[in-house]
Amino acid sequence: MALMSKGTVRKKYILEKAALVFMRKGFTSVTMKDIVEECEMSRGGVYRYFSSTKEIFMEIISSENESDYAFLGKHMEKGTNAVKILEMFLQLQKKELLNIEKTIRLAMYEFFIFHRDTMSYVLEQNYTAALSLVSQTLLYGIERKEITGILPNDAEKYANCMIVLLEGLSIFAVSGQISSETIDEQFGLFIKNLVNKKEQHL
Repeated sequence: MALMSKGTVRKKYILEKAALVFMRKGFTSVTMKDIVEECEMSRGGVYRYFSSTKEIFMEIISSENESDYAFLGKHMEKGTNAVKILEMFLQLQKKELLNIEKTIRLAMYEFFIFHRDTMSYVLEQNYTAALSLVSQTLLYGIERKEITGILPNDAEKYANCMIVLLEGLSIFAVSGQISSETIDEQFGLFIKNLVNKKEQHL
């Protein structure tokens, strides 16, 4: 494994610290001064890598999304059962949903309101990447006969369904209108559709 350069390590550190600030304060209230203080670095040390809270936040969004969905690719490489991959992935999402205050989700919605044009582009990129990885996971499971409830041509449709489901549950979680039982019910229905024989629910 290649070692990260000093600059890459420093940049990652700034993003991690900045994420904590966004979790606490949302997006609109955060200043570069807040992030500099959280990092306990000089102003110039932070500005060497980032010029604004907007730039930092966009990179946090992209890196978090990549990290989330990279989970699927890593387990496919290991040869893990496709249904197990999706169940584990959804359990990770459940943990985040039930601890939404420890995520940047609320800050993301604020960011979308104030930077809609920019955010639309970022979301489209993230959505496309997520759709591709979920679709690949479903096709991987279909090929291995672990996912028997959908046909290959339906993989992208069901991938989209999962992404929309997660986003909808996230909105409920931010509003405080979510429970562990509701999440389990929705995730259970999704997985059930994947493993039931197609002819059983035509």
